Amino acid sequence: MTSPRVAEGRLGDPAVVAVLLLAVGYNFLLALFNAQVIAVGPSWAYALELAIYAACFLLGLRALGRDGQLLVFAGLGVVLAFNLLRFLGTWSFDMKLLRDAIIPFAFLALGAAYRGRLHRLVVGLAVVVALVAAFEMAFPDLYGDLVDPRSYFVNTRGNYEDDFWNEESKLYVSATRPGERNWLGGFDLPRVSSIFVEPVTMGNFIIFFCAAAITFWRSLRVAGVAFSLLLILFLLVASDGRLASATCLSMLLLAPLLRRTDQALAGTLFVGVLLAGWLAVWTLGVTAYQDTLLGRVFVSVAAIEGMTPREWFGMDLAAPYRYSDSGIAYFIAGQSIVVVLAFLLGYSFLLRMPTSNGQLFKNLFMVAFALSLLVSNAYFSIKTAGLWWFACGYFWKLRIPQTAPAPKRRSTALASRDPTGARAAASS
Repeated sequence: MTSPRVAEGRLGDPAVVAVLLLAVGYNFLLALFNAQVIAVGPSWAYALELAIYAACFLLGLRALGRDGQLLVFAGLGVVLAFNLLRFLGTWSFDMKLLRDAIIPFAFLALGAAYRGRLHRLVVGLAVVVALVAAFEMAFPDLYGDLVDPRSYFVNTRGNYEDDFWNEESKLYVSATRPGERNWLGGFDLPRVSSIFVEPVTMGNFIIFFCAAAITFWRSLRVAGVAFSLLLILFLLVASDGRLASATCLSMLLLAPLLRRTDQALAGTLFVGVLLAGWLAVWTLGVTAYQDTLLGRVFVSVAAIEGMTPREWFGMDLAAPYRYSDSGIAYFIAGQSIVVVLAFLLGYSFLLRMPTSNGQLFKNLFMVAFALSLLVSNAYFSIKTAGLWWFACGYFWKLRIPQTAPAPKRRSTALASRDPTGARAAASS
């Protein structure tokens, strides 16, 4: 007879996976609906996101256990208390900034409820992303007609038609940026978006997939590792992601060190990456914005240096939107330096991973997150953050099977209890 706990796990996993896939791909579904059925507005996306968060907590809270629930509710309490304090100080409220802070707790809970094999789920998702990307590369105009990212972002995200410089393309504005590609520079190919509708999130998914492949390389075995590497290379070429390429290479080089680095130092890794970005800008003498990685890091350095005390403490609600190209300034201005420090301490010391794979993934996340914050605020999107925090929740509540000690043989046990008797029996 199947135990209630096993039955619950079998029934729960499909629902958990469905919620995760909806969080990752809902923009693609809405864009298809917008292009082929009727125009959708911002309220459609807001309502769907709200339903996803509710489903995360509904499915995941029981799996967290008492200690996990205490941590999640304490974190949410800090977030709500800060937003109440900010409301009393400014008499204004920003739902998007609150949503940014809720995403980690929602997907930690959802990931804790997952009992399947995470590496298989991630590889399967990567295959789907690669297939849609291949279709988009081969038939960019048909993809544009079917999904119409330009119409979707104009209708739901407040973009304007004038934002899309290429009037001949329905793809997202940065999919056909001027100038040659970084990969396959001689080919006139768009930067693909796949199921993410825009290329930035596509690059962030590649980074997540690379981190998962590094973490699970033993479980993937030789064939799985080779297949994952080919997928990563294809997706990097297809998306033409500069940050994704640099971050994947950095994670590969740092993986042996990060596996051995105590997870309590995760916050130190975060600060170290940010300081390394500042040092690179200062050492190389970058003094103005350029359309390069270092040029974009300079924007973050300049933004941090120019922030006012009200911005440091999150009391200027307009400030985060002035720093869309500086993720770290957006993070601090949107949540306050106090909440950011509380996040780093909680992530480092309270979110304890019970396995070496969990420790490695936790450290890889901090490196990738900090690198991303140097150039954008894209990791506050549900499509990107949801995947990372889901995996963290999975590793956090991973159940390690306990092996019972082998029973001793009866003769060995008797001999150990009465050695003199054993010797007498042997001599008679």
